Amino acid sequence: MLEVKDATIAIGERTLVEGLSFIAKDGALTCLTGSEGSGKTTFIRTLMGFLPVKEGFVSVDGELLTVRSSHVFRTMMVYLPQQIQLLTHQLTAPKAPVCKAEEYAVWNAVVPSVELEREPEPLSPEDIFLLAERTIREAVGRQIIIADEPAAHLSPELTLRMITLLQEQTAQGKTVLIASRRPQIVAQASQVIDLDKTGK
Repeated sequence: MLEVKDATIAIGERTLVEGLSFIAKDGALTCLTGSEGSGKTTFIRTLMGFLPVKEGFVSVDGELLTVRSSHVFRTMMVYLPQQIQLLTHQLTAPKAPVCKAEEYAVWNAVVPSVELEREPEPLSPEDIFLLAERTIREAVGRQIIIADEPAAHLSPELTLRMITLLQEQTAQGKTVLIASRRPQIVAQASQVIDLDKTGK
């Protein structure tokens, strides 16, 4: 379970989210939505502990999440980045647990101050879905799934398969939190948090 309480998030002088509170419950799909630039990806980075909240707090199962403690909580999470090509090593790697070095490389790649040495190779929509499916299914012991625009490059048919995949995870009692503007996904969420409607 993820809880956000009275959270204010800012980048420099720009406030993206102000005074937001919600609980992403186990066994439910929570969707962050909003227009481009509303702060969805930045908010996800905050929920994973890469960025601090300016005010308020984020907690995981009742324990306070901070930038300093976040590496512990991320071992409970599966993350599908908007640039899912960052995970392509999983398509060709032997079926074995991802080593810590690879895992940290993936996590660190989403930190704003880190630049990729090379642009990842583009994937077909089918490969994007298969990569997301494999990433989720192999993270058996992780209770929280966070996905940033998981259907951004998918066809309507593959989007339905992605929805089914995420719903299977909620049926297992997992917490699923996604950022998406796709109406197909927003309509299936148990709870929708519209960042365009938060005070700023």
